[in-house]
Amino acid sequence: MKKVLVSSIGIILATGAVSAFAGKQDRENLAQCKADIESYYGDSTRTRLRSIKRSSGETHLRLMVNPKDGENTVIVCSVSSDGASSLATGDGVALSPSESEQKVSLVQ
Repeated sequence: MKKVLVSSIGIILATGAVSAFAGKQDRENLAQCKADIESYYGDSTRTRLRSIKRSSGETHLRLMVNPKDGENTVIVCSVSSDGASSLATGDGVALSPSESEQKVSLVQ
């Protein structure tokens, strides 16, 4: 009986530790997505988290974005396991960063 109790407690603690890690990673991803959205739409943009979905190596955050002089729009921010993020509309159309933020590669 003690083995069952100890095993149950171990499983509960392990589940809690995984949930705590996922929460921290989600907060970091959300902060990164909000920064990307503010650089795209402007500093006075309001952002609300609608949902988070995880798939193999990527996290997709669905956000409701309200630019200062625009109407609400749904944005999906995808963050890969290596930390790279990208923005797309709710319909899947990619939003590219402004030309000043695009990285230029000089390959000869």
